[in-house]
Amino acid sequence: MRRFRFTLLMFVFMVSCHMARVGNTRVGGNINGASGKLLKLEEVGPSNSVAIDSVIPDKSGNFTFQLNLKETGLFLLSLPGNNRLVLELRPGDTVGIISSGASQLENALITGSDCSSDMKQFFDATFSNRKIYDSLQSSLLTHQGDPDFAGFSKKLDESLKPVWENQHALETAYIDRHLNSLTSLLILNQGIGTSPVLTFHNDSNYFLRIDSSLSRTFPGNRHAVFHHNRILREREMESIKKQTR
Repeated sequence: MRRFRFTLLMFVFMVSCHMARVGNTRVGGNINGASGKLLKLEEVGPSNSVAIDSVIPDKSGNFTFQLNLKETGLFLLSLPGNNRLVLELRPGDTVGIISSGASQLENALITGSDCSSDMKQFFDATFSNRKIYDSLQSSLLTHQGDPDFAGFSKKLDESLKPVWENQHALETAYIDRHLNSLTSLLILNQGIGTSPVLTFHNDSNYFLRIDSSLSRTFPGNRHAVFHHNRILREREMESIKKQTR
């Protein structure tokens, strides 16, 4: 009897594990050199991230995640170290990830999710702008004691301006192409240096267009609702500023 109960419990456990990996959305592919390493998938919320699942790729680097999604969400696929990909997943998606190396997940080829692939390219370009910006800022610090520091600072500002303008163009162009994607919300929070490039004060039209589009495309989605509430707060703050002038 005890043996029967143990066998039954094991059967229920195995069925439960199998059911947990059955879903309407699939993320799979191959990461060269990732065999034996823990590959994690986290859902990115408006204010925090939650671990969803983890797998260890097989000897060839193949892996599969099966999710049962009820709504579109943002996800983080990561290997040990600062090695990750951001994905937008929708119910019914089949997304493929192919990477030539476990240490280069950010260079992976993404299929089945155009906005995720485009977002990866956006982050690549943003990384290049940040490197240039940080290098110029570092040069400024090394010349703080120079007699002509003011002149050097002015020249630096002139050099930084096209970098900032390029980043602004990258962000607005991405949003124009992906108004119906949650990834556009991530672009709003991108910046170079210590400041975001797009602000509600200067670029409110992009904030409002995203709000309008996502509210229609994903009614009730927590990311869309969070952004809508952000718009209300920003408008309230703008109103208060006008009253105090």
